[in-house]
Amino acid sequence: MGVGMKEYKRISFLIIIALLASYTVGCSQKIKKQPDDKIEMKEEYFGEGKNAFGNIAAPVDFDWKQCEGTVLNFLLEDNINANILSKEVEKFTEVTGIQVNIKCVDFNILVEKINMDFISKTAQYDLIYVDPYQTLNKFVDSLEDLNIYENDPDIPHIVGGLESFQEEHVEICSYFGNRDKLCAIPFDSTTMILFYRKDIFDKYGEEMERDLGYKPQPGSNTFTWEQYIETAKWISKNVPKEEIKYGSLSMSAKHNSIYTEFSNILAAYGGTYFNREGINTYGGTVTGEVESETEAFKKALTVYKEYANLEPSGEGGYNWAEVTEAFKKGEVAMMVNWDENAAALENVDESAVAGKVGYGILPFGDVKSACIYGGSGIGINSYADDREKLASWLFIVWATSPQVQMKAFLGDEGGNLPTRKNLLSLIEGRYMTNLPQAFSIIRALKKSYVYYRPKISNGYEFENIMMENLFQLVHEDKDVAETAKDIRLEWKKVLEDEQ
Repeated sequence: MGVGMKEYKRISFLIIIALLASYTVGCSQKIKKQPDDKIEMKEEYFGEGKNAFGNIAAPVDFDWKQCEGTVLNFLLEDNINANILSKEVEKFTEVTGIQVNIKCVDFNILVEKINMDFISKTAQYDLIYVDPYQTLNKFVDSLEDLNIYENDPDIPHIVGGLESFQEEHVEICSYFGNRDKLCAIPFDSTTMILFYRKDIFDKYGEEMERDLGYKPQPGSNTFTWEQYIETAKWISKNVPKEEIKYGSLSMSAKHNSIYTEFSNILAAYGGTYFNREGINTYGGTVTGEVESETEAFKKALTVYKEYANLEPSGEGGYNWAEVTEAFKKGEVAMMVNWDENAAALENVDESAVAGKVGYGILPFGDVKSACIYGGSGIGINSYADDREKLASWLFIVWATSPQVQMKAFLGDEGGNLPTRKNLLSLIEGRYMTNLPQAFSIIRALKKSYVYYRPKISNGYEFENIMMENLFQLVHEDKDVAETAKDIRLEWKKVLEDEQ
């Protein structure tokens, strides 16, 4: 087989480092100059050499050990970035003397524990994984204003400043309603893409074309949701079960997964939840009706119902982790899921489909291909004490640095794209052929394809309405028109109860 995947990635990492040594445009660190422009800065490499991605810097007399002995607790979703941080955090501890306990949990458990911590004001978790739609929208007042630290000339700042991140990601992950308070720094950039078994499409492509009347090409501009459904049915009927058990599996459990999965189809057919400017980026409070009874919304419900019922979904359906496991075992031909799952699928030691997976943007509806963005930020619990807050800020500077972000992209278990513009541009120009998902993820994040869901103060209530009604639509054969109406009426009641 020649060079193994892990060794190949290490070699590729070294090659990219060498290439970037001469890559200067957009990669140099931007240090905020003070009025007298006399503050001397010194770079800190955290156990590694100087790199071309941009290094952390602090005033030359800054004492990195001033918070030594502080113990921080960080609860975050179990994903690629969390795993990379867990493995790399000792480098941060060696420089600062700050111990960071990183605990990774399922998304639903994460939301529950953070809610309890903020409500009790006990500051059990100093560092907060700030989901824009479950945490930032509800607890904006409980998050520390990071402007205090970013504007302090005597401590380290975010490498490159906020302007180094994608503008929309900053709007979504860092602010709520306006730019008055900096609540979090963009951390990860998970996006939903299409995963498919390219070996199955290569083997049965001619038969599919003969029977379907077209050549199904997942990820292409001609691949629609209607074609996805037809192709999945064909695979289930014609491919032997020992090769593929399911043509497609959906994420239709009563879980955040069903809401996010449907949102892709809704946007693809030109539908929207709320007709208010800025609600999908900065967010805010919604007082108007949900647009659930428009023709586009009902068309999306119709398509989603057929898509989600392609295969038996078991009792209660599957969430995104369970669908990924089935795909990893070689049981599924196509799935919609978060891009970060590519690392597990390409792991030759754990996956039955490593090297057999194709990636692409999601299928097209009547209007576009829409790929939902699910990025989050890192913030500080405002109920922590001052020493813990400073220690948390130093960790955020390190954890969101280009050095760590490129580890999450290039590491053996990595693959998650950075949230910084210059790094994305660099990867787009020179992305590694042994990370085949990179091209599709970058494309999915383009303005033409990316979809940002509404970020609203009462998002918890709204998402519950959507999850419940979508679940009934799929698993209890609820009528589309009735589903659309119930969504509108239930949301209207939420607004009335809040008055």
